[in-house]
Amino acid sequence: MSGGLRRALGLFSCTMLVVGNMIGVGIFTTPGRIAVLLPTSGLVIAAWLLGAGLAISGALAYAELGAAYPEAGGNYVFLRESYGPVWGFLYGWSAAFITQSGTIAILAVGFTKYAGITSPVVVQACAIGLILFFGGLNYIGVKVGAGVVDAITFLKILSILGFAGAAVFFGHGKFSNVLPVWPAHVGGWTAGAMAMALIPIMYTYSGWNATVYVGSEVLKPSRTIPLSLILGVLITAALYLLLNAVYIYAMPVTQAQGVIAIAKEAAGAMFSPRIANGISFFIAFSVLGCLNATLLTAPRISYAMAQSRYFFKPFADVHPRFQTPHLSILLQMVWASLLALWGGIDHKNFYRLLDDYVTVPSLLLNALTVSALFYLRRKKPDLPRPYKAWGYPVLPLCFIVTVLWMVLNEVHQDVFAALAGVAMVAAGIPFYYYFRQRVKADAITN
Repeated sequence: MSGGLRRALGLFSCTMLVVGNMIGVGIFTTPGRIAVLLPTSGLVIAAWLLGAGLAISGALAYAELGAAYPEAGGNYVFLRESYGPVWGFLYGWSAAFITQSGTIAILAVGFTKYAGITSPVVVQACAIGLILFFGGLNYIGVKVGAGVVDAITFLKILSILGFAGAAVFFGHGKFSNVLPVWPAHVGGWTAGAMAMALIPIMYTYSGWNATVYVGSEVLKPSRTIPLSLILGVLITAALYLLLNAVYIYAMPVTQAQGVIAIAKEAAGAMFSPRIANGISFFIAFSVLGCLNATLLTAPRISYAMAQSRYFFKPFADVHPRFQTPHLSILLQMVWASLLALWGGIDHKNFYRLLDDYVTVPSLLLNALTVSALFYLRRKKPDLPRPYKAWGYPVLPLCFIVTVLWMVLNEVHQDVFAALAGVAMVAAGIPFYYYFRQRVKADAITN
């Protein structure tokens, strides 16, 4: 091991990292699904506001945990320090080798879709090329990788603001599309539909915990980690609400029902087909920002595992010149590239495994991580806490209950996928015991 990671990320970079992780594809495709469940503008905006509230609740909990443990690894560290190494390992195993690597591969393959590439061989080559390119940027320095995140995310924010401004001043929309604001009859169905709509909305808000994964590289972490999480969610929530207002201005909610390419359809309705086609390239650009942000954060998980000796020791190595976890970055690049090879030729099973199957375990592990806030408050009252979560215990409890409801809904929708996802995480148990024995042997030797 050649020294440690360098604290180099300030508040702006950390905030852009959170925003860049959150704004990927979802906000440009999900609202059409929401419109099916919630057929009026008031309900749509209320659902996105509620989603923002839940994301803030999670971010506040992570802000306290991240400030108390400003280390690389995020959830891995929080679960290890609260419930023990086995839970930390199972999270690290599933995140480093299934969910995070899968996300990288999905984003890389997804870029080709929005770029209009159809040939499987070209899809594979392009996806792997993107992984290697952005992985290489993060390899040569966290400031380099973060600088790219800053640039892409900032341009993404300006583009969204520009799109909204153009819609108001030059778009052929109608303010009357906001009517009716509320349904004529509000009953039990409304609460059920709102709850169903929260599932895709919360997926769109995912990524609000990005800063905690790079805790070892954050300047003034006790201040920067909480502020970046909170500011990142607030900025993203404001942009999401703005885009939903633009969609409603472009077309009535009933017309948007079931429309997948909602951003493209809205642009076509307000401007011209040429501008609408340009939206696909903007979404591809947005995907690149999310891809780079994930390649920055994900390798810190295997690095943290190796540091605590629950993964192979070389992956805790820090590059002597670039001061990055270079071998962990290479591991992430290689594994994600292999997944992208598969995704280029077998889209259906690829997305089912890396999306449907991992939903339930990912949700459960996130809920377990937030519950660590309660555990640590009780078991480690003297733990230094530079920041204490606002709204405790109500807001973190609301987050946990909502996530558990989402889990029950997913199980109801596809019990096989839920069980398969849990089995994928549980498959890490033998590896945990292997590394556990190595840790014990090292302790005896030393």
